[in-house]
This record gives sequence, structure tokens and C-alpha cells, in this order.
Amino acid sequence: MSGRADGLFGGAGLGTVFNMLYDVLKELTTENVMFKPLLKDIKSSLDSLQPLLLDIEKSNKILDLADVELENLKQHLEKGIKLLQKCGKISWWRVYKRYKYATKLTGWDESLQRLLEVLKVQEIKDVNDNSVSVKSVEKVVSRIESNLVIPKQPDSEAWCAVPELPPLVVGLDFPLKELKRKLLKDENVSMVVLTAPGGCGKTTLATKFCQDKDVKDTFKDNIFFITVSKKPKLENIVQDLYQRKGFQVPTFQNEVSTVTWLQRFLKEEGQNPLLIVLDDVWSGSESLVEKFDQFKTENYKFLVTSRSEFRGYGSPYYLQSLDHDNAMKLFHHSASLGDKGSHIPKYIPEKIVERCKGFPLAITVVGRSLCGEPIEIWQKRVLEWSKGFSILDSETELLFCLERSLDTLDREMVSIRECFLDLGSFPEDQRIPAAALIDIWAELYDLDTDIECIANLYELTKRSLANLVVTRKDKMEGDGYYSEHFVTQHDVLRELAIYNTKKGPVEHRKRLIVDICGDNLPKWWREQKHQPMKARLLSITTDEGFSTKWHNMQMPEAEVLVLNFQTKNYALPDSVVNMDELKAVIVTNYGFLPAELSNFQLLSSLPNLKRIRLERISISSITKNPIQLVSLKKISLFMCNIGQAFNNCYISI
Repeated sequence: MSGRADGLFGGAGLGTVFNMLYDVLKELTTENVMFKPLLKDIKSSLDSLQPLLLDIEKSNKILDLADVELENLKQHLEKGIKLLQKCGKISWWRVYKRYKYATKLTGWDESLQRLLEVLKVQEIKDVNDNSVSVKSVEKVVSRIESNLVIPKQPDSEAWCAVPELPPLVVGLDFPLKELKRKLLKDENVSMVVLTAPGGCGKTTLATKFCQDKDVKDTFKDNIFFITVSKKPKLENIVQDLYQRKGFQVPTFQNEVSTVTWLQRFLKEEGQNPLLIVLDDVWSGSESLVEKFDQFKTENYKFLVTSRSEFRGYGSPYYLQSLDHDNAMKLFHHSASLGDKGSHIPKYIPEKIVERCKGFPLAITVVGRSLCGEPIEIWQKRVLEWSKGFSILDSETELLFCLERSLDTLDREMVSIRECFLDLGSFPEDQRIPAAALIDIWAELYDLDTDIECIANLYELTKRSLANLVVTRKDKMEGDGYYSEHFVTQHDVLRELAIYNTKKGPVEHRKRLIVDICGDNLPKWWREQKHQPMKARLLSITTDEGFSTKWHNMQMPEAEVLVLNFQTKNYALPDSVVNMDELKAVIVTNYGFLPAELSNFQLLSSLPNLKRIRLERISISSITKNPIQLVSLKKISLFMCNIGQAFNNCYISI
């Protein structure tokens, strides 16, 4: 770094602290992959801060900052040093800490921006014309603004302005056409709610819509793009709208006054076609959407983007994942695979894109992280994934984005968050029967009715964390028949669910979700020495290479057991006999033909077992030995081969 700032402000030591922070940041950026994107943002801030500090010193403290302001800045930089040092000690498998410190880094950077804003707000308080010329004053302010650390005081045109599109936009031609059809051609539609999980391109599509020629010809300069985010305030939005048009910004006495001013603005500006985009509206902001929706007329058009559905407001549009061709284009761009990328064999990008499953943010961050890396790094990434590592293990930026979807659930709907995490109990790329989830949630969360379970699924669907699909053609709402209700989920969201179950030591986790390739058991399972686990839910997924050789597992508190397999013959784990608290067993064969299931008689030793669900099982294999299930209330057989199995049935229920 050129031009060190050691001498800044004499005894304040600000320059020394600044240089220490920069050196720690530089070292961590080189060694730490997890926080790399966030660290680059902070480096950009510091790169802009240094010449600003030098200018202050060079101009004889022209900004006339008080000692307390300099001390605040110094203390904040010192906090940054400690924070970066802690980040350097975090291991990639410490899921909770990675997200926690990613949030702290972002918060620290935002606080730095606010502190630096003081430098701009101060302007030039005390200019001594004998020692500093007006030109030097202008030079300092210009230097501050050009560094882009502090945003310029925007003119009226910058408020609510449409953001710039990224360098490459793919896969949005059809969604754009659909939005135009709804908002430009359908007179009955005044509001569209664009919904998808975080990182799927909602803001990009909304931006592309605003910049489309037909849209601009229709609305001209009456297009307003407002980023709403987590804690929206209607008064701020209304003030922004007035500022954008160059009107005097009103003040509000209360919410009624704010709504009145909004109505006045819409009435005046709505004499000509008007488009307002409310971008990144969070769950729980229905009241904000309602304020705009109540004033809908033929001339007003509103486009809302959100991870959540807002049913009852506007026409919904669900943004889908990218197809393979567009996903490859985006990855090649993100990884800069032009002529220089020819040394990377084609099969590697194919495998990476296949793993990202058309998720734009995943494709982008993985591409950026691999850009310019040697082929061995690419090969290592693919190898890790083949061993069961998550894409979130290496991409903290992606993890940070997706975790935001769960933040509101942590505070407002803890039970819905728990249900989301349970979805990780089933294999990727498979539909999850709602009936299986009903069996699980009825026992785990004491839900008395199937309706409560289905309502939870609708809550997850509304937040773009899952999709509820009904295959029944003659479906009737509320008839209580859910055997043809299924849940689908993007693989990246499934990985997010599993990732969140890994917080804390293995023996203390509430869920154990195990994916076994061949006979390769997790290390913690192989090395378990009769140490009991506290998990209430145990899910084990095996592939066609599994030999059904189980290691012992102590699960005295397990209440739900989910077994997913693909082999022709499968045996229940011997450890089942020790699961005295077990209440529900879900056994699913994902092969094409019904499988032979052995060790079924072990279930007779479970005094609390209430529910059994079997899918694609040869029933004759479980009726060979007489068993008694004293507490069983429900047994579900789905696509099972029954044949003559019950002619000589010895199962007592």
C-alpha cells in the first residue's frame, strides 16, 4: 500500500491504527477464502479512506474535525482489527460462527461508512482564507466524493433511480415478457408480486423491466425504484418520492398523515402512467404493500419483489431457476472463462454448474471464487462436493445471503423454521410426501391435526423456502385429503437446511441428518464410543452402494427415524431396539422396484411407536415374523407390493 498514514493527527495514532488494520486485512484476504467477498468490500472502503485522511492532514485539518470524532473513528478501526483477527481463527465447519462473523463484518463496514459520512457532513466548517484557497477546499470535497466512500448528496433525479444492470444478464427474456404482459397489457392487473428465494435474480429482473424500451415509452420519467429491505418506514418512502420529483419534502404528524401525502402524490403524478417498484420487501411487510395496493387505478402500476408471497395483493409471478445453457453462460462470465480459461477441462465447469442447479447467486459466487485459480483448486472443489461437502462450506457470501431468509423465522415463527430444517431429512431432487411430514411433525411438535402441518407448508411456500405441489386433479380445498400433496425444494435450500442442523457438537444436535456414500460412514459415527446422542430426529440416506452394515449408534432420545435407501435389500439398524422414545418411523425406497426389508421385528420392542410409513416395500418381507406393536395408531403403505402378504399376517396392532 503506497503512502502510509503513520503521521496522521499527531498523537492520535489514527494513522498507525489504520495501517495495522490494513495489514491484518491484507493478510486475512490472502489466507482466508470464507470471507473473501466481504473482505474485498472492506478493502475497497479502506483504500478510499486513506487518501481522504491524507488530504485532511495535507489541508491543515481543513474539515475541522473535533477530537471526539477522530477518537470515534480510531476506536472503530481498532474494533475492526480485533474483528478481523477473530475471523482468521474460525474454521470452515463452524457454521454458526461463520454466519455470525459475516454479519459482524458487514455491520462493521456499514458503521465505517456512517462514520466517514461525518467527514462529508462537516463540509468545510472553518476555512482560513489566508492559508487555504477555495480551490483547495473544492479539491478536498471532490476527492471525498470521487472515492465513493460517502455517497454524494443526490440531486432529485438520483432519488428512487433505477439501478444499473450487471454486466451480463441471462435467462430473463421470458420472465420479462411475462411481466410486460401483466403490467402493460392487462388492464385488470395493477400490482405484480415477483417472488423467488434470495439470489435468484428478482432485483435484476425488476431493473431490466424498468430499462425496457416499451416500459420507458409507457411511463417515461414516472418510474420510481425503491429498495425497501428489512425495516421499511412508509414516511421515508413517501419522502423519497417527493424528493425524486424535486418537490418540497413533507413532514408527517402520524401514519394517517403519511398515507394522505402518498395519496396526494399518486393522484398528482398518476395523471400520467406511473410505475413504482418496491424492491426487496421482507416478510411481515404486508401493511406496506397494502398502503400502495389500496390506491390502485388503471394508471398506477406497482411491481413488488420479495422472497415472500403477499397473497391477496396483486398478481403473483414466480421466478424460476436458470436452464442449463444460461447457467453455463453466467458461470463462464463469472469465472472469466474466455480464451484464458481453455486450460480448464470442459467437464469441470459442467459439474460445477450441475451442482448449482440453476441458482444464479450460487453460480456467480462459485465462479468468482474460482476465477484465475489453478486447475487443482477447481478439481479439489469438485472432489469435495463428491464426498458430500456442501456448496455452502466454501461460499460464505452465498450462505450469508440465504441465511437472511431464516432471520425473520428466528424471531417471529420459530416453529416454521424448525419445519424448514426438517425438510433436509429427505434426499435431494426428490418430492417429499406431505403425508410423511405430517407423521413427523405430529410427533415432534404435538400437532393435533393434519391441517396444522399443511398450514406450516403453506407458510414455507409463501416465503419461497419450499413449494407445495398437489397432483390430485379433482382437488377440493380443505377436504383433509393430503396423500397427493408433495413438497419440492431447490437443492441449495436443502443444503441451507442441513447446514443449519450442524450447529453445535454432534452429540448435542437436535437433528442428525446423515448422507452415506457406499459404506463411508461419517468420522464422528465411526469413532463414537457408546456416547449417547441427544437428537430427536435421525435421518439416514444411503445410495445403491450401501451394504447395510450398520455401526452401533446410541440414540435414546430419538423420536423420529427417517430412512432413505436405493438397494433391493435393506435392513433396519440394530440400534433401533435402544430407541425407546421412537414415535414415528419413515422408510422410503427410492429404487424402481419394491425392496425386501429385514429387521422389521425390531420395532416390536418400541413401547412408544405410533406411526409407520413404508414406501416401495415388499410387505411379505415384513410379515414373516410375528410382532406386536402395542402403541401403533397409524401405518401407511405407499406403492408397496402387498400380494398375498396379509393372508397369514402376524402383525398385531
